[in-house]
Amino acid sequence: MKDSETFDAVKGFIEENVLKGQGAVESDTPLLEWGILDSLSVARLGAFIEKRYGVVMPGDAPLAEKFHSLDSVVTFVGELRVAG
Repeated sequence: MKDSETFDAVKGFIEENVLKGQGAVESDTPLLEWGILDSLSVARLGAFIEKRYGVVMPGDAPLAEKFHSLDSVVTFVGELRVAG
């Protein structure tokens, strides 16, 4: 089951800070493949996630897999929160 609060927060961050209100993303939008996220925006999203959820982004996380879509980002955040 999807964490709707995390989903809404990450979706809002991407739409407001990456797309600058000029577009929307859906749960399965391919964020990296479509060029919505690049290395700088992934770093900014990672910093947002760390600050909001009090987690640490692992340096060895496979970004293409973890940041593929909004759903995969939400799942990744859940994994980080469980790991503590």
